Amino acid sequence: MIRTLTQLGILMLVVGLAACQAPPNIKKLQDENGALAQQLGQANQRISSLEADKTLLKQDVAELNRVVAVLGQEKSSRVAESTNLRGQVRQFVQLRIDSLKNFLLASDLLDYIGGELVERTNVEPKPVLAVDLYNQIPVSGTLTGVGGYFQSAGDVSVKVLRQIGDNLVVVWASEPVIIAERGMQRLNFPVSVGVEKGDYLAYYFSKPGSISFDTGTGDTRYLAADVPVGSLVKRSSLQGENDKRSYAVGVFGLLNTK
Repeated sequence: MIRTLTQLGILMLVVGLAACQAPPNIKKLQDENGALAQQLGQANQRISSLEADKTLLKQDVAELNRVVAVLGQEKSSRVAESTNLRGQVRQFVQLRIDSLKNFLLASDLLDYIGGELVERTNVEPKPVLAVDLYNQIPVSGTLTGVGGYFQSAGDVSVKVLRQIGDNLVVVWASEPVIIAERGMQRLNFPVSVGVEKGDYLAYYFSKPGSISFDTGTGDTRYLAADVPVGSLVKRSSLQGENDKRSYAVGVFGLLNTK
């Protein structure tokens, strides 16, 4: 009995101690809960502020995109206008250049490099690339056209060859220039070309019987096939070294003063 009363007293003592300690723990939790609620309120305010900033930024981006679109349209308009103006100026200048080239050619005021433009004894029976090693470019300048005493209608493409070591390299080729009829003709290139001192000239006739030549008076050698720009031509590959041919063809242009 006494033992039971003792246990009961101990239990009441423990409950009493627990009751004394409970209020401080509840207050601590309430304080922590209040702090968290305050932090949550501050976070919500920050989120609301960021949402407002996001809305403003979206408006700014939309406005910038609108301005960029307007500037793009204005730029496109200016580019189109500028391109159109440049095209008109280039066309005007090209017409003046073509007119001047025709005047110089018709007035015989251009420099000439090549064989004499006279009818010759032998007619070339096949398509031929004639490489003129006799008439080098004496000084740098601009070539504007080709002339020849042609035996029939056809076409001719002029090549500029530059010596690199012991070989010749094709550095330029004209578009085929149309030969309308037989006889002596002077024809302009569609596009003029600059040449340097020491360059050589070659002429490709794609149709048989277009050009004539004499032997023993020059040093024009030949190949049966055409050569494109960038091709390397070995002197040893050229035929007719002993023929010493001279063709009735050459180029016109404006050479620089020595």
